[in-house]
This record gives sequence, C-alpha cells and structure tokens, in this order.
Amino acid sequence: MNYESRRITISYLAVIELCKIFDLPQDAPTQALSAGVEKLIFQHGNVQTSPKPETATSTQPNKSALSAMVTNFKGAA
Repeated sequence: MNYESRRITISYLAVIELCKIFDLPQDAPTQALSAGVEKLIFQHGNVQTSPKPETATSTQPNKSALSAMVTNFKGAA
C-alpha cells in the first residue's frame, strides 16, 4: 500500500472536543492531536479508500521458493 500524508486544519472547537475525548490538555502537542484524529478516523470513521476492482485470483504458493527451502533444510540436516 502507498500511504500519503495530508495536512488538515481543524477549528479550535474541534480541538477542544478532541482533547475531551482523549483526555488531553488543550495545549497538547500537534503530534498528539493528529494521533487523536487518526484514531477517530480509523476506529469510528467509515473510511472509503479508492475502490479497487475485485479480482478472483487465488493465492498460490511459490513452489520454487518452497522447493529451495526444503532443499536447503535437507542439506542442513
């Protein structure tokens, strides 16, 4: 996944509410406030990411890598 950072502006009243929710002092550092916003988004928000088409691909093991692992294991024994 590729994550991007975004800068947002929230009102003073939103900061007060955020501080109440997470029991933070009103002069909390911005890192604490942004962590609270992230927590709200991921725990309580209905986050919609860009829709990716569903593909019906089955996950197959990498047989050559498994074979190499078994060969190396047998050689070590």
